[in-house]
Amino acid sequence: MAVTRYIVDHSRLTDQDHLILKVLRLYYEHDLTQAEVARRMGFSRPKVSKLISEGRARRLVKIEIAEPAGDFAALEIALEDRYGLAEAVVVASSDDRRSTELAAGGAGGALLARLCTPESILGVSWGISLRALADALPTLAFRCAAVVPLVGGMGKAEKGLHSNQVCATLAAKLGAESLQLSAPAIARSARSRDELMEMPGTAETLEAAAGCDVAVAGIGGILPTSTMVSAGYFTPQEFLGLRDRGAVGDICCHFLDTDGRPCLKDLSARIVGLTLEQLKEIPRTVGIATGADKVQGVAAVLKGGYADTLVCDRELAEALLDTELLDTGPQQEGPKG
Repeated sequence: MAVTRYIVDHSRLTDQDHLILKVLRLYYEHDLTQAEVARRMGFSRPKVSKLISEGRARRLVKIEIAEPAGDFAALEIALEDRYGLAEAVVVASSDDRRSTELAAGGAGGALLARLCTPESILGVSWGISLRALADALPTLAFRCAAVVPLVGGMGKAEKGLHSNQVCATLAAKLGAESLQLSAPAIARSARSRDELMEMPGTAETLEAAAGCDVAVAGIGGILPTSTMVSAGYFTPQEFLGLRDRGAVGDICCHFLDTDGRPCLKDLSARIVGLTLEQLKEIPRTVGIATGADKVQGVAAVLKGGYADTLVCDRELAEALLDTELLDTGPQQEGPKG
């Protein structure tokens, strides 16, 4: 163990302090175990443990952990504690949003490699963050049995953003089976949604999605550049108007309010995909997002318990820990991820 010494006022040390210092030196500098220190000093092991604890309390020893530049463990732990997450992974924020998205996608892929087994069914949603994950994932980074869409995979959004394309890319890289949903993410009406659900293969694919072992989903904010806008489901004005109805963000096209409660249930009734209740039943759901502009939407998803794991960038992580920012929402608007 590397030891850094620092000066204390000798005249203020008691005999007990001197005894503690000797125990600390044997333990930290000479790398003796507590049992070895006890034998050498003629103490019991519990007494050695107590003296070490006293040394820390009296600041006779400082334990320092290396914090290299670009390491965000402290932010990750703070997010886990704040939102009760199973795990948080934070990456660096870049001036180039695409670079940030790819960094988060790469980190998400590394996380999935730890969570998935060759027998796992992996469910994926859609959007820029999921496209970045598919692009950043190395070939054969891990194994899984199949990749399935969580929401419909057809529409006019930019090529590659729909769930079917994300599934196909990931499955090809992982050597896994790819299931498809021949339906849009949001139907024209609840009746149309019900009719689409009766199409061959739709119910079966969504049943597989509901039974997936691990899911990864993008988290959106109410922003004019949302994938739902580019896909033609809303005009920018219509989408921003959802704020007036209490929506602050979405996961798998389901909108939530600031407390993480479902809202806009008329829209949820049109979604060809998993329900929020089904999403909650998945054993491990990873939410992925970047940018402080999504802070309220991401906070809502975490508060609602719709993702137990989060991959995000430093700016979003800091915003999620900023109570004042959460209350007011960010002023800037940026692209959806």
